[in-house]
Amino acid sequence: MGQLQHHLLIATPAMDDPFFQRSVIYLCEHDDDGAMGLLLNRMTDTSIAELVSKMNFMMADDRRVEPNSVVLLGGPVNLDKGFVLHSKCIPPFERSEAISPDIWLTSSLDVLETLGRPNAPEHYLVAIGCCSWSAGQLEDELRHNMWLVAPCDERILFDIPYGQRWQSAVALLGISPDDLSQEGGRA
Repeated sequence: MGQLQHHLLIATPAMDDPFFQRSVIYLCEHDDDGAMGLLLNRMTDTSIAELVSKMNFMMADDRRVEPNSVVLLGGPVNLDKGFVLHSKCIPPFERSEAISPDIWLTSSLDVLETLGRPNAPEHYLVAIGCCSWSAGQLEDELRHNMWLVAPCDERILFDIPYGQRWQSAVALLGISPDDLSQEGGRA
């Protein structure tokens, strides 16, 4: 197990859950107990600048947070928790875990204190909630052709506009979204 950690799940036309149609998920964890990931292309109405301001971290400083960067809806589970997926920082934050040598996931507030400052991670995204699967559930969904799997491309995590991430993820597989079919096959 664990072979899908640091990969992208790309919803296929066979995905029958409207919440996940045309979605892209970055898998942060995959083991015998299940999987956990963050949706990369579902936006909330809250900008990162607003979030940081509401958290009272911008009181009298001159942070520079991209005005068009928004908090993502990371998934329908744990909506009371926030996650920051980011490039590696030294030293790591209080509750940081390495997903790959270059990508880390942090769930402690100390990462938010750095956003917009020189000591912030070079690349980051902020999400509320996550996606999770129980043991064997993701594998079952893969067998039913609900997802395609692609190696992670950091441009999709941090650079591609939110509305273009699904198409860009499909393109990683060398195909066009028009090539996808509702029906899957097995050899």
